Parts: sequence; structure tokens; C-alpha cells
Amino acid sequence: MYIAYYYTKRLINEITISDCKINLSYVSWDEIFTEDSVDAILNIYLRIFYHSFPFKKCHPIQVKKAWITTGIKISCQHKRDLYLLCRGTKNPKFSSYNKKYCKILTEVIKTARKLHYNKLITNSNNKVKTMWNIVKTDTQKIKKDEIPPMNVDGSVVEDHHDIANIFNTYFTTVTDKIGTKNLVNVNSSNHVYPLNYLYQVFTSQFPSIKLTPVTSKEISEIIESLKQKNSHGYDEISVKILKISLPFIVSPLTYICNGMSTGIFPMRLKYSQINPVFKKGNKTEISNYRPISLLTSFSKVFEKVIYKRLFCHINTNNILATEQYGFRSNSSTETVAYNLINNISEALNSNKLVGGIFCDLTKAFDYVNHNILLSKLEFYCITGKAKNLIKSYLNDRYQRVRIKNKYLNNRFSKWEKVKRSTTGLGSWPLVLSSLHY
Repeated sequence: MYIAYYYTKRLINEITISDCKINLSYVSWDEIFTEDSVDAILNIYLRIFYHSFPFKKCHPIQVKKAWITTGIKISCQHKRDLYLLCRGTKNPKFSSYNKKYCKILTEVIKTARKLHYNKLITNSNNKVKTMWNIVKTDTQKIKKDEIPPMNVDGSVVEDHHDIANIFNTYFTTVTDKIGTKNLVNVNSSNHVYPLNYLYQVFTSQFPSIKLTPVTSKEISEIIESLKQKNSHGYDEISVKILKISLPFIVSPLTYICNGMSTGIFPMRLKYSQINPVFKKGNKTEISNYRPISLLTSFSKVFEKVIYKRLFCHINTNNILATEQYGFRSNSSTETVAYNLINNISEALNSNKLVGGIFCDLTKAFDYVNHNILLSKLEFYCITGKAKNLIKSYLNDRYQRVRIKNKYLNNRFSKWEKVKRSTTGLGSWPLVLSSLHY
């Protein structure tokens, strides 16, 4: 019995995009000027999004080689006919002609493939990534997204829905293995301990952080700066769609971003979708996968707003040490390597002994204690509504895991609360984590 498998995806083309723009242009956004402005704008926008971009059924097909044109297909068929003709006769003219034809066809195929790859690289926004994808394609080393049956406590789990729930439970509880003995309670009598060295390094008090209002121009610049990707969070709205909608939603986004000055991060934007990605080792072991968090596009915009004000305060007051290279502009691994080699060379030239200690912290950011982190923010005078906003962002977050089967259908886990891990957060809290060490 033949079973026709198919998967569904949103129909996004020039016609549906045009329909979305027209529908957005008719919205007055009067409903957002209320206490529940975030819910109002999301409800209106999602209603238009789901209406303009309906689902369509698609049958999984094998990936075709785009450089194979109709002419090449005809020539390959002609090559096959020549081969059969030469095999049935001993005429040397046919054999000679067949060899010349095959040689010419081989060169045509090489040229067509080269032109196609050059076009992909030229039109790509990330040329390095595109080049690596081409290499993986030609060497047949493309990683498959499909998750195999998992080995859980000696038993094999094959159902993708069950696997998604197992992954989610693992990701949300992985930090429990650290043990309570290694956690510091800043509310106890010895809560000054994590901050002792800060009082020794910084003798004067820092000025308070300023949460300057957001402008429509800033929101537009933030959205334009986001990488144009088709990946999306649980709401299915990608950055690409967000950029298309920019002229119609910049005003309401500005309004609700300024609403965060109350110190509360919108609850609806605290939900993240997790894709498990295989690292190394046995593919049936859950511990060999790392979580990739996909946040909503709206959340990314709000995070950028917070990040810019936070980073401005940190840089203006020289809070980060010069040895802190991660998550800073004009800094990279090359800078670290250069400075390290330069310091070692100078020491050796001065006949000094050189020693080094290198530490690799497993799941370092997942083990960041939020209480200590918030107390350090207070030390740096990130207080009041700014501290409340960051605390609100870190707390009461939820995530779910998405698993794809070989027919490209999605299976989701149930939503689970994130305890203390930074898995479901964006990139800017990692800057905060740098203050933790």
C-alpha cells in the first residue's frame, strides 16, 4: 500500500507579501495604546500574518542539482544512446565520436556547476557559510536534521513527540547536576563574598544607568541591522517578514518598547523554541546534543534596545576589564592570540619564566547564578527599573523543543519552565554573564 507523505509550510511569495502589506496598511493600531499593548499588537499582527500567509501542502522531494539544465539532461540522454550504439557495433568512428562527445559534455557540466556556485557565492550575504555549504554538498558531508531513536536509561525511544519531551526535560534540568553545594545564596549572611574583589578594585561609586527613550529611527535601525533569515520562533514570524512589515509597525513597536521603562519585560516574548543539534559522539545519547534557541523576532528587537543602553553604561564607566575579549566590538580571537603571543615573547626576551593555566568550563553560561549576577548589576549602579527589567527578562521563561522527522513534519514537546539556564535567552545576557567572572 502506497502512503503519500507530505509536510506543510507557509506560502510566502510576492503575492502573499503584497497582501500582507495591504492588510497592515489598513490597521490604525488604536488598540495598542492600552495597558496590554504588547498583546494587542501581537494579536493584530499575528491575525494578519496567518491570514496573508496560509499553509500549503508540500511533498518531500530529493534535492535537485540546480546547475543541471534541460540542455545538459538532453545531452546526457544522447550520451547514453551513443554508448548503447557503440556497444552494439565495432565501428571505430562511433567509438572516437563517443569519446569526444563525453569529453565535451564533461567540460560543459564542470562549467555549468562552476557558474552556478559562483552565482551562489556572489549573491550570498554570508559568503563563507555559502562556500562551506558548497564544499559539504560536493563531499557529501551534509548533516541530516533527522533525530534518530534515542537511548534513554537503557530503552530505545522512537516516537518523535516523546523524544522532544525528553530533550526538553534534559535541557531545562541540566543545571541541576551542578549540585546545591556549589551555589551561593546572596541573601545569606555571607552574600558579600562574590562581590569582595569588586570593592577592592572599584573604590568610587558608579553613576546610575540611564534608560533613554526609544525613537522610531532607532527601532528602524535595529530591525535593519538584524540578519535576514527565514528561521523563526514559536510565532513563525521571521526577521525577513519583520523587515517587510517595518514601515507599518515601527510606530507601535516604538510605543511598546518605551513601555518597558516600567521595568517589566513582556511575558509573551519569554517563550523560546529549541532545536537540538548533534555535537559529537553517539547520536543516540541526549547528552551529545546542544540546544539552539530560536527567539521571536519581536523579542530580538526589544533585546537590542536593552543591550544598547546596558552596553553604553558598561563602556562609558570602563566596567569591563581590558582582558575581556568576548562579546565586545573590535575584539576577536585573533586579538587574544596576538596579545598572548606578544606577552609570551616579551617575557622570554627578558629571560622570565612563562607559565599558563587554561580552563574549559562546561556549560559556563548555564551555571551563572542569577542572584549573584543581579547583585553585581546593583554594584555597577544598574538599579531601579533597569535592574527590574533585566530581572524580569531572566525570570519566568518557558521553552519547548522541536523535532523534525524524515518527512519534514514538526513534533513539539510541551512547554516547560526554564529554571536557571541561559539556553532560552538571547545573546545579550552573555554580556551580563561576563560581569559574573
